[in-house]
Amino acid sequence: MNKTLVWKLLALAVLALVLEFALGHIQGKVRERQTTRDGAVKTIAEHYAKEQQLLGPLLWVKCQETQSETYTTAQGKTARRDVTRDCSHILRPAHLGVQGNMEVSERYRGIYKARVYLAALQLRAQFPALVLKPGQTAQSGILVLGVKDPRGIKRIKVTDTAGNAREPQPGVPNDSFEAGIQLPVSVSTIAAGLALDLEIELAGTGRLDLVPFGSDNDFSLRSNWPHPSFVGQFLPETRAVDGAGFSARWRVNDFATGGERLLASRASSPCLGVSLLDPVDAYTQSNRAVRYGFLFVLLTLGGFLLFELLRAKPLHPLQYALVGFAVVIFFLMLLAFSEHLPFAAAYLIAASACVGLLGTYGRTLLGSWQSAGLLALGYSLLYVCLYQLLASEDYALLLGATLVFAVLALTMYLTRRFDWRAGGTCRDESASPAELPATASQP
Repeated sequence: MNKTLVWKLLALAVLALVLEFALGHIQGKVRERQTTRDGAVKTIAEHYAKEQQLLGPLLWVKCQETQSETYTTAQGKTARRDVTRDCSHILRPAHLGVQGNMEVSERYRGIYKARVYLAALQLRAQFPALVLKPGQTAQSGILVLGVKDPRGIKRIKVTDTAGNAREPQPGVPNDSFEAGIQLPVSVSTIAAGLALDLEIELAGTGRLDLVPFGSDNDFSLRSNWPHPSFVGQFLPETRAVDGAGFSARWRVNDFATGGERLLASRASSPCLGVSLLDPVDAYTQSNRAVRYGFLFVLLTLGGFLLFELLRAKPLHPLQYALVGFAVVIFFLMLLAFSEHLPFAAAYLIAASACVGLLGTYGRTLLGSWQSAGLLALGYSLLYVCLYQLLASEDYALLLGATLVFAVLALTMYLTRRFDWRAGGTCRDESASPAELPATASQP
């Protein structure tokens, strides 16, 4: 093989490694900007309200238990006495229904934005009558509703079965939830069974979770956000998503939640809810694009090498380096523009700029507009394929494998007449065997 071609291939290999190093720095910049964005979202949440989780309501009943026990007197005789101890019961709703509407909006901090919501929730809870063991007497009752970030409580209204409004108080008992509200309940109401309606307007950022503490739970939620991600241990039984928003309904019972075991692990109880997903996250898409960067570098350098061999126009390694860095700069431009524009528009601007630059530079290197036009067309198709890879995550492997196979097949077709022993020149297939070099002669 021609030594000049060998040295050029080695130089291109070294250049490819240098460009891969540059791509790694760009990927680090993507992560850095993503971390900055996450910090801005966290700051917005700290000033507005964080992700919310609604737990309960539960009924906390404090009681006393009197038991007779045997003890030994100072004279060594056996006697009996009554001992009273404090105890408590936690009642879950026999039925818990929630209907809610989430109004989603966006808040900005600099160029970064966070999706916040104001959820209007209507809860209806029906508690069974309290059944005490022999010797137990109820002393007081407290209705407890856990709220992860109570700063988000904008309005709350509690109504009993008689239609009387009740005034809840901030805070919860120490052995219940981390934060929330409480409402004193009379012993007579607890003994008869409690039913109440609760309306709450709850602000939060990014996500809303509900914990199905009832024996039977029926939750419905709708919103104006058209890109929900349903999260938690239970997916909706029915859901509808369109451009105007979404609606979803969950029905969960004790068989699914484990019943009373929920009370033993209130902080980590199974939940259901919705996350306000960003359909086109600029940093996620940019990070995925950079992962294909090395493939694009190889295809770009390989394309110029093919045109050099086909057109017999020698190119200097420095010219290859400029072409390679133009490809690398595309990914940096994509990141920069996508922070200010929709991702599709940012991609179009960055790709058009790079294709125009490569085509114009190719005209100077290859000596004809025809070659430069073919080169620009080829790179335009590559950028279209990359966008399809980013847009079709489920089919990315299929599209990527097809693209690589197509490029390999095209390269094999274009180089089918190359005599690599002679430095990559095209051999004349019309020549007789006697006219061919001895190394290529047939027996």
